[in-house]
Amino acid sequence: MAKPHHVNNAKAIVGLLILAIAFVIFFKFWTNQDAFSGDPNALRNYVIFAIVGGGFLVGLLYLTGQTKHDAPAKAKTSKPSKKKKK
Repeated sequence: MAKPHHVNNAKAIVGLLILAIAFVIFFKFWTNQDAFSGDPNALRNYVIFAIVGGGFLVGLLYLTGQTKHDAPAKAKTSKPSKKKKK
């Protein structure tokens, strides 16, 4: 049975964290809709925060997806060379 690779596990954890942060941003908007409708300055600040934060999250997800990990190289065992004596 193949052993799972740690890089794949790290990618999955980062993906779940990004999804959780995106959910918190959405939930924050959902709970504060009344305050945003009354104060356009607060809405503008929230939208800027959401766009910048979403951009960072998408960038992090992209960079995480680009990582590659090759299998570690096996150590070469050197055989003692036979020297010819003349």
